[in-house]
Amino acid sequence: MNRKAKKIASTGPKMVPQPHNNMEISVSLAQNETYLRQEFANISDIIFKNFKAGEIECLAIWFDGLINNRVSHDIFRALMLDIPKGQLLEIPDEKRTDFLNQRFLPYHDTLQITDLVELKRWVLMSKLVLLVDGCPVGLMVDAENRPQRPISEPVTEPTVIGPHDSFVENIRINTALIRSRLGDAKLKSEDFIIGRRTNTLVTLMYVADIANPKIIEEARRRISKIDIDGILDSSYIKELIQDRGFTLFPIMKGTERPDKAVADLLEGRFALVVDGSPQVLIAPSLFIEFLQATDDYYKNPISVWFIRFLRYLSIFIATNLPGIYVALITFHHEMIPIPLVFAIAGTRETVPFPAYFDSLFLLIVFELLWESSIRLPRVVGAAINIVGALILGQAAVQSNLVSPTLVIVIAIAAVANFALGSGYELALAVRVIRLAILTAGGILGLYGIALTSLAFLIHMAGLRSFGVPYFEPFAPLNLKEMKDTLYRSPLWGVEDRPALIAGSDTTRVNTPPPSPPDTGSTSDSGRKKPFKGGGR
Repeated sequence: MNRKAKKIASTGPKMVPQPHNNMEISVSLAQNETYLRQEFANISDIIFKNFKAGEIECLAIWFDGLINNRVSHDIFRALMLDIPKGQLLEIPDEKRTDFLNQRFLPYHDTLQITDLVELKRWVLMSKLVLLVDGCPVGLMVDAENRPQRPISEPVTEPTVIGPHDSFVENIRINTALIRSRLGDAKLKSEDFIIGRRTNTLVTLMYVADIANPKIIEEARRRISKIDIDGILDSSYIKELIQDRGFTLFPIMKGTERPDKAVADLLEGRFALVVDGSPQVLIAPSLFIEFLQATDDYYKNPISVWFIRFLRYLSIFIATNLPGIYVALITFHHEMIPIPLVFAIAGTRETVPFPAYFDSLFLLIVFELLWESSIRLPRVVGAAINIVGALILGQAAVQSNLVSPTLVIVIAIAAVANFALGSGYELALAVRVIRLAILTAGGILGLYGIALTSLAFLIHMAGLRSFGVPYFEPFAPLNLKEMKDTLYRSPLWGVEDRPALIAGSDTTRVNTPPPSPPDTGSTSDSGRKKPFKGGGR
């Protein structure tokens, strides 16, 4: 099998390029069966089913538990019972598979195959394949029925207002969730098979006249270059195709919400749906998107302004507050009000360690509690949070290891970390940045914090997501596209799509702003004419 990613036709898994190590299907059914039995030797859950379609010997191959039993029963009943005696003998050998496909399997998704290596791959991808004696063409039948969980509410992106369904691990359910919301013939989907061992199906989705053709072509190029044993989750794809190999910041966005994926497609982005993963990748992605939430667009724009202000404030607090506290306590006492200086000095009078080591100790304990609450079962994780918040914090203060003021500072920084809009992906970067700024503040004070923050800002300004500046519209500055950044304009106020992302169709909204109904002119008597509706 070709070690590179195999691209399928845009209409679905119906046309796969032939592998380099081709092996044509023989006209001898026995020879084909011998080869396949050797390839699937010592596999207990493979099924080889010999049967007769009319007077002709046939062979069906599939993996037990991965095929819909009802569909396979209908296929065998049609081929074994519905073919009149002698009819198949009148068909030329090379056309028998096509005849069976058109006359007796019209309701099934099928693909005619001429290569044994490719046919073997379809079996490994949970499909049923048919071989007919005397015919050098095999038939793949999509009767897949893999174990899967039902559609549930989002776990990492919960919302109060808006849809409550989420992606699952089945790629066709995920693409259906997207297509059911975006009923547009311009919504294109291209399939790739990636992974020499896993044969993982990956679907690239985009809206043809909205997406930038150069970005889509670049996505195809990067996907086709992937050469790896297996893809177990969409995170593998993200790490292999993103613009920068080493960076703290998430350059590609993952979402488990179909409505969010559709909204990004309508802005000109593309989506990567990976079989076996409930996270759909979205690109190009910008930094500001990780400070936004899906239900921002389902709420009143004025209230969203305030919420987004809190998010930008929270990322500043989460990254800088511990470092600023240490810098002020260690180097800049003159910047603290005199009453507060005496209050803090009183709480630190019996603490034996410098403020930096106290802060580092508490942050490490907090990170340990965070990780333990994630890895442990939910019931035990809740108990760990209570123990960490109440017992460890109180015990640390009473034992004079840390000051009460520092506990408050770390707690505020932790709460601010949880308030970020898109949550977990950016929160991981914030945790590392907080430690870096804390160290800089402990060594150089506010000067060190300013230098470290500037270094991170320069790094973000230099990042690209499929060629699009990561810090746009702040760098490069684009005032026209500020309508959905620090605040959110009403839907009728955001007329155009992002200029650096969208393709030819840049108009998003043509709806005029809302206005009160025309109640007519006033009469001579001063009375207004009554408003008349348009319907009866």
